[in-house]
Amino acid sequence: MMPSLHAAIALVPIAMYLMMIGFLKLRTRPLMTTGWRDTLAIGIAVSGMMAVGPMELFFPTEAAAVWHHWVWAALAALYLLTLTLILLSCRPRLLAYGLDRQQFQSVLLTAAKTIDPQAFWQEQVLNIPAAGMQLAEEPTGSSSIHQVVSVGSYVNFSGWLDLERAFVQQGANIRCARSYAGVPLILLGAALMILSVAPLVAAPDIAQAQLREFLSR
Repeated sequence: MMPSLHAAIALVPIAMYLMMIGFLKLRTRPLMTTGWRDTLAIGIAVSGMMAVGPMELFFPTEAAAVWHHWVWAALAALYLLTLTLILLSCRPRLLAYGLDRQQFQSVLLTAAKTIDPQAFWQEQVLNIPAAGMQLAEEPTGSSSIHQVVSVGSYVNFSGWLDLERAFVQQGANIRCARSYAGVPLILLGAALMILSVAPLVAAPDIAQAQLREFLSR
């Protein structure tokens, strides 16, 4: 099989992301995280596709003639800045991998009560009056992944950080059902990893030549 550096650059981050999600589904402990971290993980997963896609398509050849390989560092910095802008523009979110809806609501309510004992659920909205926060459930398309997003024009960041810490701490105290739906994700990720990396390992001279050509366009 002819090695393709482009395929490896595009597929390896995605393969690692798929295997990570697969292993999370197989755990008996839930993963409690924030929307910012979740979006950052997705941004890293697609970074390879961005490198062989838009970055290569709109590669600044005139700048590369002067700055050489440093142009790639500038493009990577631009991607990170764009990703940071996206993160800052997103509403604060809390996510749980591995819990059913009842467990998720219970854990989140317990965490909210550490900030405000008067916190309560009103249908799909969690109210935390003392902190001036409301969190609304949003669908994720999965029965084992649940999330809430902050609603309203005002965000109490101090209260939100306290809620994040309490949410993660509560998640460490519970167990969740193991989901064998993670097995196909692990196998798919492993297959993508092997198919993209094995040809490069088998023909290192060709891979090195492709890397030089890729960096010195």
